[in-house]
Amino acid sequence: MAAMLKLSLSYLSRSKIQNLLIALLILLSALLVSTAVIILANTGNQFKEMHERTHGSHQILTFDKGLNDPKAVYDWWASQDGVEVSTLLRYRPLSGITFNDLDIPNLYLYMMDTPALPWKVDKLVFSSGLQSAVPEQGSVWIPTSMANAYTISAGDTIGFKTGSSTLDLKVSGIVVDIPYGAPFTNTARVWMNPADYQADFHSLGGKDTYMMGIHFNDYSMNSDYWDHYASETGAPFLETKMEFESIASFYLIISQIVGFIMVFLGVVMMIIALITIGFTISDAILANYQTIGILKSLGLTSNRTIGTYVIQYSLLSVVAILPGIALSVLVSKFIINISVSSLRVGSSDIAIKGSSAAILVGVSLFALVLLFVVLYARKARSIQPVQAIRYGMSESDHTRMSNRIHSPLGNWIGFGRMPVLAVIGIRNLIKNSKSSILMFLLTTVASSVLVLGYVLLTSITGIYQTAAKWGYDNANIAAVVVNNSTFPKDEFKQLLAEDSRIRYVGWQGNITGVFSPESSSEIHGQTISLYLSVLDGSYQELGFENLRGNNPQQENEIAVGVSVAKTLNKDLGDLIDLYIQGEKRTFIITGIYQAIANMSVSGRITMDAVRTVNPAYSDFDAIFINVNDPTQANTVANELNERFKSSASVVTQKTLLDSVYAEAADILIYPMSLIGLLFILATFIIIFSTCRISIRKENKTYGIYKSIGMTSRRIRLSVAMGVTVLSVIGAVLGSVIGVYVLPVLLEMILSGYGIVQLPLILNWGGIILFACLSIGAAALGSWFSSRVIGEASPRMLVIE
Repeated sequence: MAAMLKLSLSYLSRSKIQNLLIALLILLSALLVSTAVIILANTGNQFKEMHERTHGSHQILTFDKGLNDPKAVYDWWASQDGVEVSTLLRYRPLSGITFNDLDIPNLYLYMMDTPALPWKVDKLVFSSGLQSAVPEQGSVWIPTSMANAYTISAGDTIGFKTGSSTLDLKVSGIVVDIPYGAPFTNTARVWMNPADYQADFHSLGGKDTYMMGIHFNDYSMNSDYWDHYASETGAPFLETKMEFESIASFYLIISQIVGFIMVFLGVVMMIIALITIGFTISDAILANYQTIGILKSLGLTSNRTIGTYVIQYSLLSVVAILPGIALSVLVSKFIINISVSSLRVGSSDIAIKGSSAAILVGVSLFALVLLFVVLYARKARSIQPVQAIRYGMSESDHTRMSNRIHSPLGNWIGFGRMPVLAVIGIRNLIKNSKSSILMFLLTTVASSVLVLGYVLLTSITGIYQTAAKWGYDNANIAAVVVNNSTFPKDEFKQLLAEDSRIRYVGWQGNITGVFSPESSSEIHGQTISLYLSVLDGSYQELGFENLRGNNPQQENEIAVGVSVAKTLNKDLGDLIDLYIQGEKRTFIITGIYQAIANMSVSGRITMDAVRTVNPAYSDFDAIFINVNDPTQANTVANELNERFKSSASVVTQKTLLDSVYAEAADILIYPMSLIGLLFILATFIIIFSTCRISIRKENKTYGIYKSIGMTSRRIRLSVAMGVTVLSVIGAVLGSVIGVYVLPVLLEMILSGYGIVQLPLILNWGGIILFACLSIGAAALGSWFSSRVIGEASPRMLVIE
């Protein structure tokens, strides 16, 4: 045992840099995999705990169409066993705020008439500010999502736009508001003092609107309650209903995307680390072949020889894995805190779970390292002392290496006709084929990771360029009606018709369509509410796209979201029965599209379709405008917004989308940067280590080169050139994988949110630049590893 320990310590002390790099590689693997596991372990937990703590709603009913009596619906649900309901909440819609002298137009607010605390459902949890029964007069409570997005603190004053005037109110509290407090959203509930609400909105036009939350003791029974409601009232619920899945989706989507990517890439990193360890052991055995042969001739058994490597890498693993696990807790806490920041209470960090899972990852990685050590160190069993002393390797390996150098590949390449630098570089790659394959795979993986991160962030920050593929329109300008009762529709329509800069206008409303199970046995009695877009105009002209088929043009046609098609098992040409405002209509499916909004539980119909039910229907939520010259979109939007700001918010599509998705990009940039940095570091470490091993084996050859007049710089340059060429090939392949293969992993996650084909923006200039980062890491790793050539004299190299 003493001899084994002494040999292990000698191996550690003799190759300090290489062992340090191996330990660092194990640390990075433990860090990445453990971080991913902790993130996944906490995905949903933070939301679930806060939802339980606040006794959150599973469904939110909004009475904004005038199709159901709010009091009657409230009384029915309040009388049900196994169900709790919030107070019937009264509100007025507003759009836009001013804060710190900045105008923030694309923010849609429900100004709530706050009932006195405590509440049974959707209790507010104070993150900052003083808690009271209701906000003090002249003040409001705002959700954490709104405060985080615009850096608003308790004590700040916000100006709420009420048309031609601004209502200045002080923020007295910042609260966690589960239904309307998800990150990167442009909708928020603002809780007002009841006296302020009455005084400030009494003089304004329009009328009060109501909403209520429903909490089920058993959410899986919600469809039974709705069937019971429809049978008792004689009609399905016709107003807007927000489902629990929609409430939870934006709290979970970022953590799930990051966690899934990190698990996959963490496993890849771990596999690369294990292969590198195996490769290092194989070459260490080859480098110490004569020494091992002599030791075996002196009586050292094969098992003891293997044991020396087990001890060596056990020590390295323990030293590396423990800090890796500790760092993973800190990194995962940082990522989780920014991804679910709207659930944080005060300045305290969110409690992180999953430490036991991280420890299990560490133990598993330690076991895998030892397994690979044993598997690769078993080669020491076959060492024959005589062959080891004579060849420095087995006779078969000596013959195979000699044949590889003089193989037909070498003749095909034509070493005799190539420059000396190229010959040395290519010879190094061919002779050390295993290390060459490892370096090729590593640069391929590293470049694919870097390219994926760049493409993903570019696609989110530039979402306005692919808006139609995310389920949005592709119009230049969107005018969102905030107050339908005061909006001067005729004046707005006339102004648009007289403006020569405007090319096309489409008027959009929305209604709720209800799919009843009576016409299908495939959804097991579940009633489904669809968000139906109603357009007076051409979907095609405004840029709405489909994955398959076409947008509706006739009153009996409909395009449905992929989630609807999947749930109902419908395809193009199939018929679907929907209840619209209490009347049943049959539609033929002409198109299937994807949309992240409403998780693709939606449909598109024409205005004519609704008017077969209600000829007087004229409720519009948005007006989409295309201009002849897109460069004038900002000017037109600003002019319209200034004129109609009392009842509508008019912004360009870019402004509309940037206000929502810029925050998502800000959250994603940190974990993706971390992953990219780790893979660049791993590329440098592994290539440094493998090149160092190869150079050590070729010391005698390089000594001969130097003795015949080649400079150390030329030898080092030739080695680096060979590795660089290999990494360029790997980077090209990695770029293809990062653009066309890895996004499929994201589609697996996003399919649950209504996106089955991830819309990517491919900026090839940036893609090439990020792919070159792995090439740079490989070139630097090979260059720095060859410093030993320049530090040693030709005589010493030959002697070695």
